[in-house]
Amino acid sequence: MKPLIGICANYSSDSTVGTQTKLGLPGQEWQLLADDYILSIERAGGVPVILPVTESMETSELLLGKLDGVLFTGGSDIDSQFYGEYPSYEQDIIEPKRDRHELALARNVLFHTDLPVLGICRGIQLLNVATGGTVYQDLKKEKPEGINHAFTKSPKFHPVHDIAVSRESRLYEIYNLDTMTVNSFHHQAVKDLGTGFKATAFSPDGFVEGMELEGNRFVLAVQWHPEMMLEKLPEVMPLFTRFIEECSK
Repeated sequence: MKPLIGICANYSSDSTVGTQTKLGLPGQEWQLLADDYILSIERAGGVPVILPVTESMETSELLLGKLDGVLFTGGSDIDSQFYGEYPSYEQDIIEPKRDRHELALARNVLFHTDLPVLGICRGIQLLNVATGGTVYQDLKKEKPEGINHAFTKSPKFHPVHDIAVSRESRLYEIYNLDTMTVNSFHHQAVKDLGTGFKATAFSPDGFVEGMELEGNRFVLAVQWHPEMMLEKLPEVMPLFTRFIEECSK
């Protein structure tokens, strides 16, 4: 049987998501997900299941019992209060309801299950914060001499900078590459690593682009968006294929 993969939905309290698209009315909140995530999991051989932000964690726990793996997706900034800092002027839109839900979900998955986990963009930051790590609130402010990581003017699939991959990593095992080129749409990044994680890939200016849980369990997260690259650059597929293989065990 194909594995069931839970993919975390994005959440927006901005009702214009519905009014501008004529899908809804003023005052409505929205849960939504970019199609790239769905396609990546399906093409890799998994069955995608969108995980909503729920009022009760008991609901999510019941869902987890049916799943074979979890993908933590991109989206809004994580509220800095969840990693012990006041917000800087550069912190962008936050959705505390999603933050609270996903942090609880991540801790449940990491500490109380053995499910394989993949994190993408916000997902790497979320997993890091869930295990006691911190986040750079704005890369341009904190390292102005660095490269542009929020290069939103490029096509979604377009690689804009290299990353160096540690040979002692699953990421290297998956791609067999010391250097990769990736797209980049983030202004925040992992700062202090959470408990149990090790950094396995770095940008040219030294920021964490990949991290993995130490040990044998498959918990891997990346800062770029491979799901956006897949359609034009199928060479990124091994990450998703390996994730699905782990979920099938």
